[in-house]
Amino acid sequence: MGVIILTLFGIAITLAFLEGNLEEASKKRAYWIFCGILVLVAGLREVGLDPDSINYEYAFIHYDDEELSTAIEYSYFMISQILSSIVDDVHILFLFYAFWGVLLKFKAFRILSPDMWFVPVIVYLSFIFQLHEMTQIRTGVMSGLFLLAIQPIAERKWVKSLLLIGIGAFFHISALALIPLVFLSNKDMSLKSRMMWMAIVPISYIVYFVGSNLLVNIPIPYIENKLMNYEKTSDTMESSLNVFGPLQMFTILVYVYLMYFYDTIKEHNKYFTVMMKIFALSISAFAAFAFLPVLANRISYLLRIVTIILFGNIYYTIRPKWVGLLAVVFVSMIYMIYTLSYIFEIKLL
Repeated sequence: MGVIILTLFGIAITLAFLEGNLEEASKKRAYWIFCGILVLVAGLREVGLDPDSINYEYAFIHYDDEELSTAIEYSYFMISQILSSIVDDVHILFLFYAFWGVLLKFKAFRILSPDMWFVPVIVYLSFIFQLHEMTQIRTGVMSGLFLLAIQPIAERKWVKSLLLIGIGAFFHISALALIPLVFLSNKDMSLKSRMMWMAIVPISYIVYFVGSNLLVNIPIPYIENKLMNYEKTSDTMESSLNVFGPLQMFTILVYVYLMYFYDTIKEHNKYFTVMMKIFALSISAFAAFAFLPVLANRISYLLRIVTIILFGNIYYTIRPKWVGLLAVVFVSMIYMIYTLSYIFEIKLL
């Protein structure tokens, strides 16, 4: 699988360098063919290849097990019951989630990055594709809906954005944590405002050092069960979350870099402001919720879906253009190395 992903990654890079010389129809055709290939790669993967697929297969077969319903959304069992009546093979379920997860994101890319077809695909393949479409498949669909909600959030279309997030909650309950983001402003940030948003990151580390476990006591039945499961999982982990790990520090560095070029990038990305705010919250969540490592990872990487577009915006900060594109590839490669090592235990270095 690592070879397949790296090959697709290389093809996406090649297409990104060539897209300026391709006709619009050719780009569109190649883009959607690529989308279809990714659906098949994620949907037809071997069970056991990733950490979660065996559990998904078990839940697919035992969709009527009431004990499992406290850990997985009801929608999963409902979809499993319907699909298993058609084909008694978990791959039909994988294909269902992969289809919607990939398709929704590819649709969002065209809205959020209209002048670059394949640059977002490069960043997507570096870590989100493996994480959401091949591991956290319920989150994969939900994160695609959230990415589609960025435009209405930025344009203050609250009903539409809440509707998309609400549909996302049908696939994964963690979408409820996204509701406050609906009210974020996309208004241009002053220098003072930028500094305030950047200050959220060090503040989250203060929270990390102070420590807190109040969150697990939320008295909402389903949410409380979810958090208790996260706490139990965290207790069995071999080590705590490394909030000073190389990838986290690298991510913070990229955030600071993007904020430094705020005025340049916002001219090319009209949703840049709201996405940078979400990016800041994703970094902060990683440290602030580190006392529950599973929750910290889930929330942080869910919000980090916006980096598919933001990392691609590095392209606008460097000239000549091909050097800017190489910079995007470099950042994506850092994430690719980490993701393949973590999820598929493939060592590239």
